[in-house]
Amino acid sequence: MNLTWLFSWRSKKQQSEPKVASPQSRPPATVRKPTTKQSATPAAPQSNIQRPFEVQLNIGRYRMEPFTEGGICIVMKGIPLEQGKPKLAVKMVREQWLNHQAVRRQFTTESQIVRELHHPQLPKYRSRGLIDGKAYYAYEFIEGFQLINLSQEQQRFPPALVKELAKDIVGQLLEQLHYLHTSLKPVVHGDISSENILIDTKQKIYLVDFGCSHFQKQANKEAYQWLAKPSFISPEQARGEKWDHRSDLYQAGILLYELLRNRRWNEGATKRDKVLFAASNQRQQDNFLMDVTDAKTSAFVARMLDPNPEKRFQSAKEALSALKS
Repeated sequence: MNLTWLFSWRSKKQQSEPKVASPQSRPPATVRKPTTKQSATPAAPQSNIQRPFEVQLNIGRYRMEPFTEGGICIVMKGIPLEQGKPKLAVKMVREQWLNHQAVRRQFTTESQIVRELHHPQLPKYRSRGLIDGKAYYAYEFIEGFQLINLSQEQQRFPPALVKELAKDIVGQLLEQLHYLHTSLKPVVHGDISSENILIDTKQKIYLVDFGCSHFQKQANKEAYQWLAKPSFISPEQARGEKWDHRSDLYQAGILLYELLRNRRWNEGATKRDKVLFAASNQRQQDNFLMDVTDAKTSAFVARMLDPNPEKRFQSAKEALSALKS
């Protein structure tokens, strides 16, 4: 599918929007809230990474500019000061979380996962090390925009175009998930959402933010405490159970539903409401989306969103085959 029209639309829209120097983003992962006062989320001190600075990384000298800052991590945009070097997305743990052992372990796992990725539509690892004594890892910066920006404006587009675009996006996503789930060290992403999917200038879809991810075969109990965004949480995540690659398929189903329906799948008003909805929602009828798509696609989404992992598609490859058939 040719998405040239999409970038033309987005470029015009950006020209009419006020410029934002440092867009905000949600934390890459959510830790279940501790029950003891001693373990409560630390108060946020003034960040010492609020303005551009220059630094020598192990792959060259860079100018770091604030890009996004969530509750747990900061992402800097690295501008190369030497010819032939790529722009970077440089991720670091926020200062107030540096002594939180679970956060540090998950950040290490995240950097190890990204280092293992060798797929044209997943982050391309470039470097890791220390900046002012603080751990970072970096991957090539992806020029594009978050899918959520398109989702918020899609009512402007003809329904037939929305349907085609939605299936194209989820098809590309399932190809990436097939790679992750079947690689030498299988990875479960765990946090698929319209905020974590980028569309680049070459009309390709990128899955980013591995802050909730784990190596499937190496996961311990702690790995399952890193949860998706409440609006995209799977039933097994919401119930505090172990979750695997089929959780990724459920979240991909939410994405397709929201693109087709142009509204939230999980409409809970609070985080607690969203978790309760995910934990208790029922199997949808196969024809539940017939007013916005064809019978085949409606049944496909219903199966992706089955609350029982055993009744969903059992692999991204199986789901992709069904979507294309």
